[in-house]
Amino acid sequence: MKRTHDARSIAKKLVNISEDNGSYKDPLQIIKLTYLCHGWMLGLYDRALSAQPVEAWKYGPVIPDVYHGIKHYGGQPIQSLTHFPDSSFDEYEEDLINQVAEVYDPFTGIQLSQLTHAVGTPWYDVWNEHGRNTIIPDPLIKDHFSQLAETNE
Repeated sequence: MKRTHDARSIAKKLVNISEDNGSYKDPLQIIKLTYLCHGWMLGLYDRALSAQPVEAWKYGPVIPDVYHGIKHYGGQPIQSLTHFPDSSFDEYEEDLINQVAEVYDPFTGIQLSQLTHAVGTPWYDVWNEHGRNTIIPDPLIKDHFSQLAETNE
């Protein structure tokens, strides 16, 4: 599958949305929301949003470049990611990122972590079969989010 955007530009877009809404997000939230954007793009449109692969880490799915770029914030809200690249998102990507930001806005980082590494998720399958830092294949992510979309219609 074609990969399109640097995952850090997706994270930056999410931070900008949260800043505009006055609901600043901490690193854990941004890491999980970036993954959810990628997953929903695969599940709904059959195309990747992130150029970087997702890995199975202890607390769920992580795109390492995003994690390493924001980990210095610790548990504090992120107010700007000017050091992250910008990207031009098409109308579908823009809409999807905005919807993910809106739907998952009430969730804490811990809740998002629990949601993304629950039994039956791509993280759960890869973590239990292959272990730490294994890449979670996009087709597995796509299938999971496609099924979620079907059950939520």
